[in-house]
Amino acid sequence: MIKLKDLDKFVESRFQRTFILKGIDLEIEQGEFVTIMGPSGAGKSTLLNIIGMLDQASQGEYYFLDEPVHKIKDRKKSELHKHYIGFIFQAYHLIDELTVYENIETPLLYKGVPGSQRKSMVAEMLDRFQMVAKKDLFPEQLSGGQQQLVGVARAIVGHPKLLLADEPTGNLHSEQGLEIMQIFKKLKEEGITIIQVTHSEENAKYGSRIVRLKDGAIESDEKI
Repeated sequence: MIKLKDLDKFVESRFQRTFILKGIDLEIEQGEFVTIMGPSGAGKSTLLNIIGMLDQASQGEYYFLDEPVHKIKDRKKSELHKHYIGFIFQAYHLIDELTVYENIETPLLYKGVPGSQRKSMVAEMLDRFQMVAKKDLFPEQLSGGQQQLVGVARAIVGHPKLLLADEPTGNLHSEQGLEIMQIFKKLKEEGITIIQVTHSEENAKYGSRIVRLKDGAIESDEKI
Protein backbone atom coordinates (compact mmCIF):
# COMPACT_ATOMS: atom_id res chain seq x y z
CA MET A 1 0.00 0.00 0.00
CA ILE A 2 2.82 2.39 0.96
CA LYS A 3 6.35 2.23 -0.36
CA LEU A 4 9.07 4.77 0.46
CA LYS A 5 12.42 4.44 -1.30
CA ASP A 6 15.51 6.36 -0.18
CA LEU A 7 13.39 9.27 1.01
CA ASP A 8 15.07 12.47 2.27
CA LYS A 9 13.65 15.64 3.75
CA PHE A 10 16.02 18.53 4.26
CA VAL A 11 16.16 22.27 4.74
CA GLU A 12 18.77 24.19 2.80
CA SER A 13 20.46 27.34 3.96
CA ARG A 14 23.22 29.17 2.09
CA PHE A 15 26.03 27.05 3.44
CA GLN A 16 24.55 23.72 4.44
CA ARG A 17 21.80 21.17 4.13
CA THR A 18 20.06 20.11 7.37
CA PHE A 19 18.40 16.69 7.14
CA ILE A 20 15.09 16.07 8.93
CA LEU A 21 14.73 12.61 7.31
CA LYS A 22 17.54 10.66 5.68
CA GLY A 23 17.43 7.57 3.46
CA ILE A 24 14.03 6.28 4.59
CA ASP A 25 13.11 2.87 3.10
CA LEU A 26 9.74 1.65 4.31
CA GLU A 27 6.94 -0.60 3.07
CA ILE A 28 3.56 -0.87 4.75
CA GLU A 29 0.92 -3.40 3.69
CA GLN A 30 -2.83 -2.85 3.62
CA GLY A 31 -4.31 -3.65 7.04
CA GLU A 32 -1.12 -3.19 9.09
CA PHE A 33 -1.06 -1.18 12.31
CA VAL A 34 2.37 0.46 12.45
CA THR A 35 3.75 2.60 15.27
CA ILE A 36 6.48 5.17 14.63
CA MET A 37 8.55 5.96 17.72
CA GLY A 38 11.69 7.90 18.56
CA PRO A 39 12.91 10.89 20.56
CA SER A 40 11.68 14.44 19.94
CA GLY A 41 13.20 15.83 16.77
CA ALA A 42 13.72 12.35 15.22
CA GLY A 43 11.46 13.24 12.26
CA LYS A 44 8.35 11.24 13.26
CA SER A 45 5.71 13.89 12.51
CA THR A 46 7.50 14.94 9.31
CA LEU A 47 7.40 11.33 8.08
CA LEU A 48 3.70 11.08 8.95
CA ASN A 49 2.95 14.35 7.13
CA ILE A 50 4.80 13.15 4.01
CA ILE A 51 2.88 9.85 4.04
CA GLY A 52 -0.35 11.86 4.52
CA MET A 53 0.60 14.18 1.63
CA LEU A 54 0.50 17.26 3.87
CA ASP A 55 4.21 17.74 3.15
CA GLN A 56 6.54 16.46 0.46
CA ALA A 57 9.95 14.88 0.50
CA SER A 58 13.00 16.70 -0.83
CA GLN A 59 14.06 13.63 -2.79
CA GLY A 60 13.36 9.92 -3.05
CA GLU A 61 10.29 7.96 -4.14
CA TYR A 62 6.87 7.53 -2.51
CA TYR A 63 4.26 5.13 -3.89
CA PHE A 64 0.73 5.10 -2.44
CA LEU A 65 -1.60 2.41 -3.83
CA ASP A 66 0.91 2.14 -6.71
CA GLU A 67 0.58 5.87 -7.49
CA PRO A 68 3.99 7.63 -7.69
CA VAL A 69 3.25 10.47 -5.25
CA HIS A 70 6.68 12.02 -5.89
CA LYS A 71 5.69 12.59 -9.53
CA ILE A 72 2.00 13.49 -9.47
CA LYS A 73 0.52 17.00 -9.45
CA ASP A 74 -0.85 18.65 -6.30
CA ARG A 75 -4.42 18.31 -7.50
CA LYS A 76 -4.11 14.52 -7.85
CA LYS A 77 -2.40 14.39 -4.45
CA SER A 78 -5.27 16.31 -2.95
CA GLU A 79 -7.74 13.82 -4.47
CA LEU A 80 -5.82 10.85 -3.03
CA HIS A 81 -5.67 12.52 0.39
CA LYS A 82 -9.37 13.36 0.32
CA HIS A 83 -10.57 9.91 -0.69
CA TYR A 84 -8.19 7.53 1.03
CA ILE A 85 -6.60 9.18 4.09
CA GLY A 86 -7.93 10.17 7.51
CA PHE A 87 -5.79 12.24 9.91
CA ILE A 88 -5.99 12.50 13.71
CA PHE A 89 -3.96 15.18 15.49
CA GLN A 90 -2.81 15.56 19.08
CA ALA A 91 -4.34 19.04 19.31
CA TYR A 92 -7.69 17.81 17.86
CA HIS A 93 -7.81 20.53 15.14
CA LEU A 94 -11.59 20.76 15.29
CA ILE A 95 -13.21 23.85 13.77
CA ASP A 96 -14.36 25.97 16.73
CA GLU A 97 -17.24 27.62 14.86
CA LEU A 98 -18.78 24.30 13.83
CA THR A 99 -20.87 21.91 15.91
CA VAL A 100 -19.88 18.29 16.54
CA TYR A 101 -22.20 17.26 13.70
CA GLU A 102 -20.73 19.82 11.29
CA ASN A 103 -17.13 18.94 12.20
CA ILE A 104 -17.75 15.27 11.43
CA GLU A 105 -19.57 16.20 8.19
CA THR A 106 -16.75 18.44 6.85
CA PRO A 107 -14.66 15.78 5.00
CA LEU A 108 -17.83 14.48 3.33
CA LEU A 109 -18.57 17.97 1.99
CA TYR A 110 -15.04 18.10 0.54
CA LYS A 111 -15.63 14.74 -1.12
CA GLY A 112 -18.92 15.90 -2.60
CA VAL A 113 -21.02 13.22 -0.87
CA PRO A 114 -24.78 13.89 -1.46
CA GLY A 115 -26.81 15.32 1.43
CA SER A 116 -28.93 12.29 2.35
CA GLN A 117 -25.88 10.03 2.30
CA ARG A 118 -23.91 12.51 4.46
CA LYS A 119 -26.73 12.52 6.97
CA SER A 120 -26.70 8.74 7.39
CA MET A 121 -22.87 8.55 7.49
CA VAL A 122 -22.63 11.23 10.21
CA ALA A 123 -25.51 9.60 12.13
CA GLU A 124 -23.62 6.29 12.04
CA MET A 125 -20.54 7.98 13.59
CA LEU A 126 -22.56 9.81 16.26
CA ASP A 127 -24.18 6.51 17.16
CA ARG A 128 -20.91 4.56 17.12
CA PHE A 129 -19.20 7.02 19.48
CA GLN A 130 -22.32 7.62 21.62
CA MET A 131 -22.37 11.34 20.84
CA VAL A 132 -25.91 11.75 19.51
CA ALA A 133 -26.80 13.97 22.49
CA LYS A 134 -23.74 16.16 21.84
CA LYS A 135 -24.19 16.67 18.10
CA ASP A 136 -25.21 20.35 18.44
CA LEU A 137 -22.46 21.29 20.90
CA PHE A 138 -19.34 23.23 19.92
CA PRO A 139 -15.79 21.94 20.61
CA GLU A 140 -15.27 24.29 23.58
CA GLN A 141 -18.26 22.66 25.30
CA LEU A 142 -16.59 19.24 25.19
CA SER A 143 -13.88 17.61 27.30
CA GLY A 144 -10.52 16.78 25.71
CA GLY A 145 -11.49 13.13 25.39
CA GLN A 146 -14.78 14.00 23.70
CA GLN A 147 -13.01 16.37 21.29
CA GLN A 148 -10.60 13.60 20.31
CA LEU A 149 -13.53 11.21 19.74
CA VAL A 150 -14.99 13.80 17.36
CA GLY A 151 -11.54 13.99 15.72
CA VAL A 152 -11.53 10.20 15.24
CA ALA A 153 -15.11 10.21 13.93
CA ARG A 154 -14.24 12.97 11.46
CA ALA A 155 -11.15 11.04 10.29
CA ILE A 156 -13.00 7.78 9.61
CA VAL A 157 -16.47 8.98 8.51
CA GLY A 158 -15.45 8.77 4.84
CA HIS A 159 -14.19 5.18 5.23
CA PRO A 160 -10.50 5.91 4.49
CA LYS A 161 -8.08 3.12 3.61
CA LEU A 162 -5.35 4.75 5.72
CA LEU A 163 -5.62 6.37 9.14
CA LEU A 164 -2.72 8.53 10.35
CA ALA A 165 -2.58 9.50 14.02
CA ASP A 166 -0.03 11.94 15.44
CA GLU A 167 0.22 11.48 19.24
CA PRO A 168 -3.55 10.81 19.35
CA THR A 169 -3.63 10.35 23.14
CA GLY A 170 -0.99 12.97 23.99
CA ASN A 171 -3.47 15.41 25.55
CA LEU A 172 -5.73 12.83 27.19
CA HIS A 173 -5.75 11.21 30.62
CA SER A 174 -5.11 7.47 30.67
CA GLU A 175 -8.74 6.30 30.63
CA GLN A 176 -9.57 8.47 27.61
CA GLY A 177 -6.36 7.35 25.92
CA LEU A 178 -7.32 3.72 26.47
CA GLU A 179 -10.70 4.34 24.84
CA ILE A 180 -9.02 5.81 21.73
CA MET A 181 -6.61 2.86 21.47
CA GLN A 182 -9.48 0.37 21.77
CA ILE A 183 -11.17 2.17 18.87
CA PHE A 184 -7.95 1.87 16.82
CA LYS A 185 -7.81 -1.84 17.58
CA LYS A 186 -11.35 -2.27 16.27
CA LEU A 187 -10.60 -0.19 13.15
CA LYS A 188 -7.63 -2.43 12.39
CA GLU A 189 -9.93 -5.44 12.65
CA GLU A 190 -12.17 -3.70 10.10
CA GLY A 191 -9.23 -3.62 7.68
CA ILE A 192 -8.10 0.00 7.98
CA THR A 193 -4.33 0.55 7.76
CA ILE A 194 -3.17 2.61 10.75
CA ILE A 195 0.08 4.48 11.29
CA GLN A 196 0.47 6.18 14.65
CA VAL A 197 3.22 8.34 16.06
CA THR A 198 3.50 7.98 19.83
CA HIS A 199 5.91 8.20 22.76
CA SER A 200 3.87 5.59 24.62
CA GLU A 201 5.25 2.03 24.68
CA GLU A 202 1.83 1.01 26.02
CA ASN A 203 0.03 2.40 22.95
CA ALA A 204 2.63 0.82 20.66
CA LYS A 205 1.56 -2.62 21.90
CA TYR A 206 -1.77 -2.21 20.11
CA GLY A 207 0.04 -2.25 16.77
CA SER A 208 1.67 -5.09 14.89
CA ARG A 209 4.99 -3.38 14.17
CA ILE A 210 7.26 -0.65 15.59
CA VAL A 211 9.47 1.54 13.40
CA ARG A 212 11.98 3.50 15.50
CA LEU A 213 13.54 6.68 14.15
CA LYS A 214 16.71 8.33 15.37
CA ASP A 215 18.19 11.52 13.90
CA GLY A 216 15.91 11.26 10.87
CA ALA A 217 16.85 7.66 9.95
CA ILE A 218 15.23 4.30 10.65
CA GLU A 219 17.07 2.73 13.58
CA SER A 220 14.96 -0.43 13.77
CA ASP A 221 11.83 -1.96 12.28
CA GLU A 222 10.35 -4.90 14.12
CA LYS A 223 7.13 -6.88 14.19
CA ILE A 224 5.57 -7.38 17.62
